[in-house]
Amino acid sequence: MNRYNSTDASLVSHILYRVPRKNHDAMLKICKEASDMFKQHGVLHYDAFKLSNTDVPMEGFANIASTVSANQDEEVWLESVYYKDNQHMKEVMAKMEKDERAGEMMKQSMDLLPPGAKFIVGDFERLKV
Repeated sequence: MNRYNSTDASLVSHILYRVPRKNHDAMLKICKEASDMFKQHGVLHYDAFKLSNTDVPMEGFANIASTVSANQDEEVWLESVYYKDNQHMKEVMAKMEKDERAGEMMKQSMDLLPPGAKFIVGDFERLKV
């Protein structure tokens, strides 16, 4: 069994988005399929999260739900995809582009988002601290 070690990843792609609560189960199903496909194509690790609260911890902070304009009928989700480095990400993405399932899952995912919503994405490099 190939175990993930967080120090193996120097690049993490984060995908942030809103999901209507009524679409929770359908989006979860797509995330499970995406996880399997990402792993099949060589990612180190894949995680999906749902925001657990909308509290603001202290002055000077804002909850991410307000930042992405989520309303009470929506959940805020975050997916994290871990790669060795930028080259590894390019290799995985090249494989994904050839996989017909990827395009279909993306279309299904877009259909589950609120009207006008988009996926917010960013690739983050690990800092040595």
